[in-house]
Amino acid sequence: MKETPERTDEAKELTVEQTVETTPGGTLERRVEHARVETVRRPNRTAVIVVALFAAAAAGLLLWWLNRAGGAGAGRVVTAPRSVSVEQPAAEGGAGAAPGEESLTVLPEVAARAGIKVEAVGEQLAPEALQQAAAGVVQANAYRSTPVLSLVGGRLTSVSAEAGQAVKRGQTLAVVFSDELASAQSRYLSAQAELEEYQKRQRRTAALVEIGAASREEFEQATSILKKAEAESAGQRQRLLLLGLTPQRVAALKTHAQVSSEVSLPAPTGGTVISRAANPGEVVEANKEILRVADLSTVWVLGQVYEKDLARVRVGSGASVTSDAFPGRVYRGRVTYVDPQLDPATRTAQVRVELANPGQALKIGMYVNVGFGALGTAEATAPTVPASAVQTVGGRTVVFLATNDPSRYVMRPVRLGAEAGGRYPVLEGLFVGERVVTDGSFMLRAEWLKLHPGQ
Repeated sequence: MKETPERTDEAKELTVEQTVETTPGGTLERRVEHARVETVRRPNRTAVIVVALFAAAAAGLLLWWLNRAGGAGAGRVVTAPRSVSVEQPAAEGGAGAAPGEESLTVLPEVAARAGIKVEAVGEQLAPEALQQAAAGVVQANAYRSTPVLSLVGGRLTSVSAEAGQAVKRGQTLAVVFSDELASAQSRYLSAQAELEEYQKRQRRTAALVEIGAASREEFEQATSILKKAEAESAGQRQRLLLLGLTPQRVAALKTHAQVSSEVSLPAPTGGTVISRAANPGEVVEANKEILRVADLSTVWVLGQVYEKDLARVRVGSGASVTSDAFPGRVYRGRVTYVDPQLDPATRTAQVRVELANPGQALKIGMYVNVGFGALGTAEATAPTVPASAVQTVGGRTVVFLATNDPSRYVMRPVRLGAEAGGRYPVLEGLFVGERVVTDGSFMLRAEWLKLHPGQ
């Protein structure tokens, strides 16, 4: 039976099955044709399934990625390191003002008449940490403190350095007149003259030996005497160097006319003169300390730690130092030494803290408070403001912050601790480094109340 070209695949299948029923040989033909039809149709269904599965997988991955990106920052706390300052969002025309904060505009001439002064918010040990802080005293770094000694006895003719003066390495600080130095130079010149004489004698003896006019024994004797003269000359030269003469000055010493009884005492290192023990005209002995020079870029703080806390204090741990002379400022250092002996009277041991001293602000002998990191008090700090910056408006405690606009100020509520030494610790509302109005804050309060009479 012939099939027309217009018939569909389904019609072809049906026709073949009818042929199988009438024709025995059609069985093979039906099976072959059926297999061909299935082979044609199966790839189309498989492609559709694969595409659908791929689309579903892509959609699932997209949803997973969106959920992960949306919740990446949620629920995770990121702590800012102490060395990084956290800036607050700035309002239009101002610095340190968050959106929605109340602001006040004052004419520049009014602000000038009021004598407005601005001060940065400082930092101090928190009140609870200050109660546990150890008492300490500032000392010079002994590893960077060097004496200026007179290596010869004599009379001081001049002392050019004053206590507290900054000096450079090699700078002449004092001059000593010494007979001992003059005698040493004379002995050096005599040794040099003898050395030259014995050198000539040794060369003559060597020439005589070559022509047979002198014996070998005489040559060896002349050589031995020459070596002794060389040793004597070298010893006298070292003596002059030890007494304070420079190598250039020793090398230039050729005649007795060049002998000088004065020796200069140079600064052994750069730093600050922290002590002066002699004045011009005084007679000093050898090895007497005339001055002391110290590098005060770093200092030591010796704190007294009670016996019960010593077990937790370790060398290398951090420490914070505050001083009443510099309220609102914290110096940070590290523990470098723990005294192995206790004071039997106070039951305390000395703990040494080494810290930088920018601008040499910390003075030797100054009393300070020391908070140790091992005891949990070094990093317990709080912002601090002077009492003159604090005002009360409408029952709220506020401060006025300066902005980049000289005529605009921001009023910010704060929560304060107890006043101590004319300053308040700030428990909430301010950050270290923000600029608050100190002198003139009362005038700003008055201007604010004029504009808001209901408060």
